[in-house]
Amino acid sequence: MKKFYEKDNITLFLGDCIEILNKATPESVDMIFADPPYMLSNGGITCQSGKVVSVNKAEWDKSKGLDEDFAFHKRWINACKRVLKPNGTIRISGTYHSIYVCGFALQKEGFAILNDICCFKPNVSPNMSCR
Repeated sequence: MKKFYEKDNITLFLGDCIEILNKATPESVDMIFADPPYMLSNGGITCQSGKVVSVNKAEWDKSKGLDEDFAFHKRWINACKRVLKPNGTIRISGTYHSIYVCGFALQKEGFAILNDICCFKPNVSPNMSCR
């Protein structure tokens, strides 16, 4: 576990989130911001800076199918649940490719979804692979 940033009462860690959370004290965290993999590495292409590029990021971003992706979300959500204070909050970013599976996992683990904030991205890359 490596401290990435620390100032006042804020500490950011760099590493595997489940390993880091498993080392944390139960009910010790006020807020978690999570940006889990979107599972978009599928062999497709997109346009970046006017050039055709692969959408593949790495193995960690490849879908392993609905059941295994759902199990992945449940694992990291449970690790978060263990360390969140009773009045703590979790904020999660995602795309429509992954956020609904994540949201269902949250609800299955006893979380209540209070807000859904959508961002309008006017400069989104074109869907050149038509997938």
